[in-house]
Amino acid sequence: MNEQTKLGSWRNAVEQRRSVREFDSRPVAEADLRDLIWAAQGKTDASGNRTAPSAHALHPLRFFVMAAAVDTMTPGLYEVEHDSGELRLIHDRDIRPALETAALDEQPWVGAAPCVISVCADFVTPVRAFADQPPKGERGVRYVYIEAGASAQNVLLQATSSGLAGVLVAGFDDTATAEALSLPDGISPVLHLCVGWPAKPVDG
Repeated sequence: MNEQTKLGSWRNAVEQRRSVREFDSRPVAEADLRDLIWAAQGKTDASGNRTAPSAHALHPLRFFVMAAAVDTMTPGLYEVEHDSGELRLIHDRDIRPALETAALDEQPWVGAAPCVISVCADFVTPVRAFADQPPKGERGVRYVYIEAGASAQNVLLQATSSGLAGVLVAGFDDTATAEALSLPDGISPVLHLCVGWPAKPVDG
């Protein structure tokens, strides 16, 4: 692929990305899901560089996947291993109803999406690492949100380039969402990415 072709495919993904909230019943291919996970924060070389920038390379993000309809995968909640990027099954229950109930207002796409990628984070480590930067106690939190946004955009652009579509969800009750995801102590939810095949053609 020459440089012009690379630029063209990247620009097409940026231009065609839309927030899509209605999905059809087709399952997501496991290979496509793994591409989305890699786009989120996968390693790009042997030295440990990743697809999304991270202040001081702390990489505080953690990813959980509710794979409700993914070919060849047992339906259930998965944790993405931080170093390897592999998916580890936590349990085989469908937590989409709980995630939808935890969402603010009515957001039925949270309960209907074939796949929900939940971006979570360790806020404690960045807050400590950047404690001397003003505003005191807040700079590290800002860096986490910046990193989460960069990661989410990577996922949505990868989804678009694969013919999939998705929507970012950040309006939810944090405590109820953490309980639904069975998050360990010190990890907090930041956003969801609801992903699947669009129910109707996406306007370009």
